[in-house]
Amino acid sequence: MTTPPTGTGPGPIMRHLPSHAAHRLKDLPILGRAQGGDEGNLVIEDGAIDWTFRPASLHGVRDAFAVYVTGDSMLPKYRDGDLVYVNPALKPRHGRFVLMETPDHRGLVKQFVKWKGDTLLLRQLNPGKTLSFPRDQVLRVMMIIGSMDC
Repeated sequence: MTTPPTGTGPGPIMRHLPSHAAHRLKDLPILGRAQGGDEGNLVIEDGAIDWTFRPASLHGVRDAFAVYVTGDSMLPKYRDGDLVYVNPALKPRHGRFVLMETPDHRGLVKQFVKWKGDTLLLRQLNPGKTLSFPRDQVLRVMMIIGSMDC
């Protein structure tokens, strides 16, 4: 096996992996836990609390991450301990599931309803109800693009 010149090609670990294994490294940060309930839970840590495999739909997506769901307010869609994958570059769409982050970095996993003026409307599944948040309580709303049972 020929080694590429210094500074080119894959790093030392990647050179010894089969090509299909290089795409299976855990490179997606898990940045916290997001509560399914009304109050939210810490979402964004200063650094990753763990790492997971990047799903194909997030390849090349800068700033993508995952969070663990806590609580049961989104049953049956998400259970306590499920890992959800977040694409912060996508705009939320009606009926899709999102991670809403507050200015103090607390977060909720909910179903996006709409922005109604300066109020964000989100749907909770268990018990079913619509929640509203004034714009000043919303830092960002990010699309969840998938999940994994943990």
